[in-house]
Amino acid sequence: MRLTNTLCAQHIGWHFKKHWLVQGKRVPKETGAAAELLKLGITIKTPEDILNPRVELPRVNIVGDRERPIPLDSSHPNWHSKVCHTISDSNVVIGGLPQAQVLTNSIEIPTFPKKIEDAIANQELPSSIDKNVKHAILASHVYDAEQVKLPKVRNPDRPNFNLPRTYGISHERVNRLLINKLIHESDKLANESVTLQRKLMDNAPFQTFINHDENLFSFDLVAQKVVVSNKAIEAIKGKFEGNVPDLYPMKCTISIPKQHIYVNENFYPLSATQTCSHPHTIFSVFNKHLVNNVHKSEVTTSQLHARTLLKAFGVAVARAKQLHGDSAGGVLPKPIVVQSVQTDGRTFHFGVLQLNTLDPNSSTKNLWFQRQSYDLFSECGYKSGKSFLENYNGDVFRILNAFYNNS
Repeated sequence: MRLTNTLCAQHIGWHFKKHWLVQGKRVPKETGAAAELLKLGITIKTPEDILNPRVELPRVNIVGDRERPIPLDSSHPNWHSKVCHTISDSNVVIGGLPQAQVLTNSIEIPTFPKKIEDAIANQELPSSIDKNVKHAILASHVYDAEQVKLPKVRNPDRPNFNLPRTYGISHERVNRLLINKLIHESDKLANESVTLQRKLMDNAPFQTFINHDENLFSFDLVAQKVVVSNKAIEAIKGKFEGNVPDLYPMKCTISIPKQHIYVNENFYPLSATQTCSHPHTIFSVFNKHLVNNVHKSEVTTSQLHARTLLKAFGVAVARAKQLHGDSAGGVLPKPIVVQSVQTDGRTFHFGVLQLNTLDPNSSTKNLWFQRQSYDLFSECGYKSGKSFLENYNGDVFRILNAFYNNS
């Protein structure tokens, strides 16, 4: 090994850093100069105050591309101290049909009116009608070219597992196509006089309100398809007996959302002066991903039937208040009959409501005619490159056709 000279030099940069670190931790000593200057009334300023003086900028109200949202509190212009129970498309009453009967002061008759029952029994439909209805089902559920991302599918055994997303025809489009095609088939079979009396509306909004035992109820509903007529459906004749269910100890307001912000207005989508403005049949769509209980539990059959009744009741009350004024109450001069159909694209529920009174405590009761739900089919789709339809039920179209031709 070769010996070299020893270097006694030090790295001055390292010493400078250490020295800077030590000096930075030193605390300046108090000399008393600041106190003496304050006694003389001299203001002490730091260099930052002189070099970067603080400037108070005036507040500028910037006009954006949209209006600022109104706070949902007591300062809202539509705020009311009285609570309003709102019945909308996204909720159902937890008490099912009995709770809906109490709200609407209706008695249930487990059959259709005699006129409709006779029309169903005496129908003479062509042999090709079942083939056309089957084609309408497949055209709505299978053949349509729409491909959108469908709602997420959850596995109850593995709730946090993300399953692959599926694409297909949206629930809204399936029901819109199916309802339109079924109405079209009924329209082809109807007489010309019936066809000329009917008009169709899509996504018609209805809004109304009622008072029930010092509780205010608001109906804010949308009917996906409405059939209107230039003649009101004739009142159902006959004597019907029954009692409104007793919900004790449960109240009729249970599970219905409460709101302080609302508008007490009645809205019917057609003017009373129009010739074809009488409500005939309303079609509502049930989507399990959008309609649920307040506790997020499964919607029961009784709750579905209650939803059909409440939809018909909201439309009938909106029409009654349009004809007789917002302050109308008591027994109506002429009953209003509304037919209601609810479907999820496979299961159909039919009902007929006769609105006799707007008084929830009146001895005169409203009449609700209904049957059990019907499955139009059990399953349809593609299998082995071919479309299939299983367990087709032709009674659904026969009931729908009787409803459409009823007057």
